Amino acid sequence: MPVLTTPDARTSVAGGESPELLTVLTSMPMSDPEYGAWWDSEDGRWLYAEISDRIGGPLAASLRNKYGVTYEVADVANTAFTVLRQDFVHAYILRAEDPWAYLSQMLKREMLSAAGAHFRVELTDDALFASDVPTPSQPLVTVQEAASLTYDALAPLMPADLRDSLKHAIRYFAEPGGVRMSHLYTHATTDGELTSLGLVREEILAIANAVLGSRSAGGQNSLIAAFLHDPAFDPRTSILHRRALTKFQSRIAGAATKQEALVG
Repeated sequence: MPVLTTPDARTSVAGGESPELLTVLTSMPMSDPEYGAWWDSEDGRWLYAEISDRIGGPLAASLRNKYGVTYEVADVANTAFTVLRQDFVHAYILRAEDPWAYLSQMLKREMLSAAGAHFRVELTDDALFASDVPTPSQPLVTVQEAASLTYDALAPLMPADLRDSLKHAIRYFAEPGGVRMSHLYTHATTDGELTSLGLVREEILAIANAVLGSRSAGGQNSLIAAFLHDPAFDPRTSILHRRALTKFQSRIAGAATKQEALVG
């Protein structure tokens, strides 16, 4: 990581406004070595300072109060350096309704994960301070690795022509960012990011349930959560997950039959 120099004087955006953030992110190169060098540019120093001021202090305090984990403001800003180099995170922030809030949620997720937080914790201040939130366990693999394992489990049950769409959809549900879990299922069925892949409503919901677990089961049959904590997990050895795979296969087949009937 490059040595980040002291930010120069630059006008901050007041409140929750985001136009300058979007302008700065648009100028950010996504390949090395340009990406690293960009952070020592005027735009890069401004973004580093804004993240430190807007997100770093409150998030570091929340983690300290809730988990007893000591992070410095600079740790949060340096985490942004790592998170923002991921193309899909960068793209989601650019089109988010509130880019600063979305970036804040992504950094909370990353910092909580590093502190041993469970991937499914809803990352709000209420959750950070709530006394009834269980002490989470440390995932053994990254979310990206767990998403890949989830794809391996679901791909054989998906029509070959939709497997690329499945891979993208799994990543979509693995990184919900600022979207609350309770709203994610409904939002996803109308999100152009998924419907443009050729996925219909029934297929999107089937993927969501398999990846995140059904809401009625409280997520206990989530494939990605299982793989996060045991990359060697075999869904066939779990009644809940075996049923989830069977239901996924049935729903995907049903959606295909329905589509064929409409075309016919």
